[in-house]
Amino acid sequence: MRRRLRLLLPLLVLAFFAAAGCGTGARPVPAAGGGEAGVTAENAAPGSEAGQDENPEIPLTLTYSHPDTGLTLTAPEGWTVYPLEEAVVALISPQRGEEDFFRENILVTADDQFPDPTLDRYVAALEAEVRNRYPDTETLESGDLTIAGVPGRWLVDRFTGEKGEARVYRVVLIRDGTAYVLHGTAPVWTFDSYRPIFEAVARSITWVEPPVEDEAAPETVGN
Repeated sequence: MRRRLRLLLPLLVLAFFAAAGCGTGARPVPAAGGGEAGVTAENAAPGSEAGQDENPEIPLTLTYSHPDTGLTLTAPEGWTVYPLEEAVVALISPQRGEEDFFRENILVTADDQFPDPTLDRYVAALEAEVRNRYPDTETLESGDLTIAGVPGRWLVDRFTGEKGEARVYRVVLIRDGTAYVLHGTAPVWTFDSYRPIFEAVARSITWVEPPVEDEAAPETVGN
Protein backbone atom coordinates (compact mmCIF):
# COMPACT_ATOMS: atom_id res chain seq x y z
CA MET A 1 0.00 0.00 0.00
CA ARG A 2 2.86 2.36 0.79
CA ARG A 3 4.32 1.89 -2.70
CA ARG A 4 0.94 2.52 -4.32
CA LEU A 5 0.47 5.71 -2.31
CA ARG A 6 3.88 6.97 -3.38
CA LEU A 7 3.08 6.34 -7.03
CA LEU A 8 -0.37 7.87 -6.65
CA LEU A 9 0.86 11.04 -4.92
CA PRO A 10 1.66 13.02 -8.08
CA LEU A 11 -1.72 12.14 -9.56
CA LEU A 12 -3.56 13.36 -6.46
CA VAL A 13 -1.52 16.56 -6.37
CA LEU A 14 -2.06 17.23 -10.07
CA ALA A 15 -5.78 16.66 -9.59
CA PHE A 16 -5.74 19.20 -6.76
CA PHE A 17 -4.00 21.77 -8.95
CA ALA A 18 -6.51 21.30 -11.77
CA ALA A 19 -9.58 21.37 -9.52
CA ALA A 20 -8.58 24.17 -7.15
CA GLY A 21 -7.13 26.50 -9.74
CA CYS A 22 -3.96 26.79 -7.64
CA GLY A 23 -5.26 29.80 -5.80
CA THR A 24 -4.77 29.02 -2.12
CA GLY A 25 -2.07 27.97 0.31
CA ALA A 26 0.91 29.00 -1.78
CA ARG A 27 3.98 30.88 -0.70
CA PRO A 28 5.39 33.03 -3.51
CA VAL A 29 8.93 32.63 -4.71
CA PRO A 30 10.75 35.90 -3.95
CA ALA A 31 11.51 38.04 -6.98
CA ALA A 32 14.88 39.02 -5.56
CA GLY A 33 17.07 38.21 -2.61
CA GLY A 34 16.69 35.25 -0.28
CA GLY A 35 13.62 35.49 1.90
CA GLU A 36 12.48 31.87 1.63
CA ALA A 37 14.41 28.88 2.88
CA GLY A 38 15.98 27.01 -0.01
CA VAL A 39 15.02 29.64 -2.61
CA THR A 40 17.38 32.21 -4.07
CA ALA A 41 17.23 34.58 -7.01
CA GLU A 42 20.04 34.86 -9.52
CA ASN A 43 20.81 37.47 -12.15
CA ALA A 44 21.10 34.82 -14.86
CA ALA A 45 20.53 31.13 -15.30
CA PRO A 46 23.51 28.82 -14.73
CA GLY A 47 25.44 28.31 -17.94
CA SER A 48 24.21 31.51 -19.54
CA GLU A 49 27.66 33.08 -19.69
CA ALA A 50 29.45 33.22 -23.05
CA GLY A 51 26.44 31.94 -24.92
CA GLN A 52 26.27 28.64 -23.05
CA ASP A 53 22.57 28.94 -22.21
CA GLU A 54 20.65 26.35 -24.23
CA ASN A 55 17.40 28.32 -23.87
CA PRO A 56 18.20 32.05 -23.96
CA GLU A 57 14.50 32.83 -24.40
CA ILE A 58 13.72 31.14 -21.06
CA PRO A 59 15.74 32.87 -18.32
CA LEU A 60 15.72 30.60 -15.27
CA THR A 61 16.56 33.03 -12.49
CA LEU A 62 15.15 31.32 -9.38
CA THR A 63 16.98 28.47 -7.69
CA TYR A 64 15.29 26.05 -5.30
CA SER A 65 17.17 23.45 -3.26
CA HIS A 66 15.37 20.69 -1.37
CA PRO A 67 17.02 20.22 2.03
CA ASP A 68 16.25 16.51 2.42
CA THR A 69 17.24 15.16 -0.99
CA GLY A 70 19.67 17.84 -2.14
CA LEU A 71 17.81 18.12 -5.46
CA THR A 72 18.31 21.61 -6.85
CA LEU A 73 16.62 23.21 -9.84
CA THR A 74 16.04 26.60 -11.39
CA ALA A 75 12.74 28.10 -12.53
CA PRO A 76 11.45 31.25 -14.23
CA GLU A 77 10.93 34.32 -12.09
CA GLY A 78 7.35 34.91 -11.01
CA TRP A 79 6.43 31.27 -10.44
CA THR A 80 5.02 30.23 -7.06
CA VAL A 81 6.29 27.53 -4.71
CA TYR A 82 3.77 25.26 -2.95
CA PRO A 83 4.84 23.55 0.29
CA LEU A 84 3.62 19.96 -0.04
CA GLU A 85 4.24 16.99 2.22
CA GLU A 86 6.22 14.14 0.65
CA ALA A 87 7.02 16.16 -2.48
CA VAL A 88 10.29 17.80 -3.41
CA VAL A 89 8.73 20.96 -4.81
CA ALA A 90 5.70 22.22 -6.73
CA LEU A 91 5.90 25.30 -8.95
CA ILE A 92 2.91 27.19 -10.35
CA SER A 93 2.97 29.58 -13.30
CA PRO A 94 1.86 33.20 -12.87
CA GLN A 95 -1.82 33.87 -13.46
CA ARG A 96 -2.51 35.45 -16.86
CA GLY A 97 -5.74 37.32 -16.21
CA GLU A 98 -9.05 36.38 -14.59
CA GLU A 99 -9.87 33.78 -17.25
CA ASP A 100 -6.69 31.79 -16.53
CA PHE A 101 -8.50 28.98 -14.70
CA PHE A 102 -5.89 26.26 -15.37
CA ARG A 103 -2.47 27.19 -14.01
CA GLU A 104 0.45 25.43 -15.64
CA ASN A 105 2.54 23.69 -13.00
CA ILE A 106 5.62 21.62 -12.31
CA LEU A 107 5.70 18.96 -9.60
CA VAL A 108 8.81 17.04 -8.53
CA THR A 109 8.51 13.97 -6.32
CA ALA A 110 11.02 11.61 -4.73
CA ASP A 111 10.11 7.97 -4.06
CA ASP A 112 12.52 5.99 -1.88
CA GLN A 113 10.00 3.23 -1.06
CA PHE A 114 9.94 1.45 -4.42
CA PRO A 115 11.97 -1.78 -4.02
CA ASP A 116 15.09 -2.00 -6.20
CA PRO A 117 13.92 0.59 -8.71
CA THR A 118 15.10 0.47 -12.30
CA LEU A 119 14.12 2.96 -14.95
CA ASP A 120 12.01 0.49 -16.92
CA ARG A 121 10.21 -0.93 -13.88
CA TYR A 122 9.45 2.42 -12.32
CA VAL A 123 8.21 4.00 -15.54
CA ALA A 124 5.95 1.00 -16.15
CA ALA A 125 4.53 1.16 -12.61
CA LEU A 126 3.99 4.91 -12.78
CA GLU A 127 2.27 4.73 -16.16
CA ALA A 128 0.02 1.93 -14.87
CA GLU A 129 -1.09 4.14 -11.97
CA VAL A 130 -1.63 7.08 -14.32
CA ARG A 131 -3.89 4.99 -16.55
CA ASN A 132 -5.71 3.60 -13.55
CA ARG A 133 -6.72 7.12 -12.51
CA TYR A 134 -7.08 8.59 -16.02
CA PRO A 135 -8.15 5.69 -18.28
CA ASP A 136 -7.94 7.75 -21.47
CA THR A 137 -4.25 8.56 -20.92
CA GLU A 138 -2.19 8.20 -24.08
CA THR A 139 1.59 8.45 -24.34
CA LEU A 140 2.30 10.67 -27.35
CA GLU A 141 6.10 10.78 -27.20
CA SER A 142 8.94 9.29 -25.17
CA GLY A 143 12.69 9.01 -25.20
CA ASP A 144 15.85 8.71 -23.12
CA LEU A 145 17.97 11.51 -21.69
CA THR A 146 20.71 12.14 -19.15
CA ILE A 147 20.52 14.86 -16.51
CA ALA A 148 23.41 15.61 -14.15
CA GLY A 149 24.97 12.31 -15.18
CA VAL A 150 21.81 10.35 -14.27
CA PRO A 151 20.13 8.37 -17.08
CA GLY A 152 16.41 9.01 -17.34
CA ARG A 153 13.34 8.85 -19.51
CA TRP A 154 10.98 11.56 -20.70
CA LEU A 155 7.37 11.10 -21.78
CA VAL A 156 4.54 13.28 -23.02
CA ASP A 157 1.11 12.03 -21.95
CA ARG A 158 -2.33 13.40 -22.74
CA PHE A 159 -5.35 12.88 -20.48
CA THR A 160 -8.74 14.41 -19.77
CA GLY A 161 -9.14 16.00 -16.34
CA GLU A 162 -11.93 17.93 -14.66
CA LYS A 163 -11.10 21.05 -16.66
CA GLY A 164 -10.63 19.41 -20.04
CA GLU A 165 -7.80 17.89 -22.01
CA ALA A 166 -4.31 18.36 -20.62
CA ARG A 167 -0.82 17.17 -21.38
CA VAL A 168 2.02 16.24 -19.06
CA TYR A 169 5.74 16.30 -19.74
CA ARG A 170 7.34 13.77 -17.38
CA VAL A 171 10.97 13.04 -16.60
CA VAL A 172 11.89 9.98 -14.52
CA LEU A 173 15.36 9.71 -12.96
CA ILE A 174 16.67 6.93 -10.71
CA ARG A 175 19.52 7.98 -8.43
CA ASP A 176 20.93 6.09 -5.44
CA GLY A 177 17.79 3.95 -5.07
CA THR A 178 15.39 6.90 -5.21
CA ALA A 179 13.04 7.60 -8.12
CA TYR A 180 12.66 11.28 -8.94
CA VAL A 181 9.81 12.35 -11.24
CA LEU A 182 9.19 15.78 -12.73
CA HIS A 183 5.66 16.39 -14.02
CA GLY A 184 5.05 19.51 -16.10
CA THR A 185 1.30 19.90 -16.70
CA ALA A 186 -0.56 22.32 -18.95
CA PRO A 187 -3.89 22.42 -20.78
CA VAL A 188 -3.69 21.28 -24.36
CA TRP A 189 -3.99 24.84 -25.69
CA THR A 190 -0.91 26.12 -23.80
CA PHE A 191 1.23 22.97 -23.60
CA ASP A 192 3.35 23.75 -26.66
CA SER A 193 4.21 27.16 -25.21
CA TYR A 194 5.10 25.79 -21.77
CA ARG A 195 6.88 22.62 -22.84
CA PRO A 196 10.21 24.45 -23.38
CA ILE A 197 9.94 25.73 -19.81
CA PHE A 198 9.27 22.23 -18.47
CA GLU A 199 12.24 20.89 -20.44
CA ALA A 200 14.55 23.69 -19.30
CA VAL A 201 13.62 23.23 -15.63
CA ALA A 202 14.19 19.47 -15.96
CA ARG A 203 17.63 20.01 -17.51
CA SER A 204 18.56 22.33 -14.66
CA ILE A 205 18.19 19.54 -12.08
CA THR A 206 21.28 18.65 -10.11
CA TRP A 207 22.02 17.33 -6.63
CA VAL A 208 23.91 19.22 -3.99
CA GLU A 209 25.27 17.12 -1.16
CA PRO A 210 24.64 18.60 2.29
CA PRO A 211 27.77 19.81 4.06
CA VAL A 212 29.34 17.28 6.37
CA GLU A 213 29.41 18.49 9.93
CA ASP A 214 32.76 18.26 11.66
CA GLU A 215 32.78 15.71 14.43
CA ALA A 216 33.51 17.14 17.82
CA ALA A 217 37.06 16.53 18.93
CA PRO A 218 37.30 13.94 21.71
CA GLU A 219 37.69 15.39 25.14
CA THR A 220 40.94 14.77 26.94
CA VAL A 221 41.09 14.18 30.64
CA GLY A 222 43.85 15.98 32.43
CA ASN A 223 45.94 14.39 35.11
